[in-house]
Amino acid sequence: MSAHLALCRRLRLHLVAACVVMFTSAHSAAVAQTQPVIREPVLLSHRGLVRHAPENTLPAFEAAIALGASIELDVYQTSDGQLVVIHDGTVDRTTNGTGRIGDLTLAQIRKLDAGSGSIRGFGPEGADARRGFGLIKQRQRRPITIALNMKVISPGIEAKIVKWSRNTIFSTSCSLSASPPTRAAVQGSQFEAANTIVKIYDSKQFATALKDPLADCLWVGYVPSREEMNRAHKLKKQVWLSLKIGDRRPDIWDMARASGMDGICTDWPWNVVCTGEPPSDRFVSVSGAASSPAPSNTDVPAGCSC
Repeated sequence: MSAHLALCRRLRLHLVAACVVMFTSAHSAAVAQTQPVIREPVLLSHRGLVRHAPENTLPAFEAAIALGASIELDVYQTSDGQLVVIHDGTVDRTTNGTGRIGDLTLAQIRKLDAGSGSIRGFGPEGADARRGFGLIKQRQRRPITIALNMKVISPGIEAKIVKWSRNTIFSTSCSLSASPPTRAAVQGSQFEAANTIVKIYDSKQFATALKDPLADCLWVGYVPSREEMNRAHKLKKQVWLSLKIGDRRPDIWDMARASGMDGICTDWPWNVVCTGEPPSDRFVSVSGAASSPAPSNTDVPAGCSC
């Protein structure tokens, strides 16, 4: 194991809440019972290790797991009611196809290429990355947290996500949507329902959010002070840092740890935790193609975050 990867093993993953729905692998329940909860941020790799593999594909998830990071991804429902993992509401930017997810069938989406045009060295990769959960089960060497972001609440998607997760590898979750269907979908299951997430960008908004009884999680665009974090945790609210696209300052991780933040969501998980570039031989696609640095078309539209 390389020195860089050894450095990254300092991550401690525990049950948290982020984005819309978060699941922790079943493997983590025993860990939670035997280890004390510590304020070590969970590192969420936005869309997988997107700088070294095509986003939201099996190689991107495999690379994130190799780094020791958790994964943030987006879930949409196809026209025939199937779940797929893709960042945008259309397939235009990330595949060789065009069209809205809700207008395409699962069979049509599976025929698309989400790899060849994005990063050198990768062959065709399917746009349907649901198999990534099976990969996580096979490859994880520690609890992996999955943050599922539902940008479009289509009919029945919440119940399908709960059923999907129960039938794969997950044992615990928190729902962070104020949507009544989302809360209804998790009630009565083994999952725990929360209330809502609040996005804030400065200390004034932070103080206001702390007074909101429904705000379980604060999704912030800056690193709060230790005093602010103590106040949030005293009120049993979690605080997550959502880094802006392109933000890869090496001091962010240490700042978040010192502040006591619960987690970080970033496009640059390697650069946040470690120094230098990752060794290319560590990040190899499932089909065996080595990764190369990602071109600019892996960037999501301006202003978009996790």
